Amino acid sequence: MYNNIAVCKGCGRTIEGKFLYCPWCGYSRVSVDDEETLNSMFDRFEENQKNTRMKHIYEMEHELDELEKELSVLVLSAEMHK
Repeated sequence: MYNNIAVCKGCGRTIEGKFLYCPWCGYSRVSVDDEETLNSMFDRFEENQKNTRMKHIYEMEHELDELEKELSVLVLSAEMHK
């Protein structure tokens, strides 16, 4: 339980070792090189999220087009049976 505990160099409080920033004072535990790596990781993550959203939007647009076609057929069929 205590093997992943760190001490903040900013305020001296104990924090979980996985934290990149102290939740108490905001002190960064990340070095400049690590920060650049993290920024590139976040950029890739955001790009992946954007691509995933765009894929979902495309799929929903396709499904809506198919539903519109089916609805048109149903309306036409109902009109013919009147």
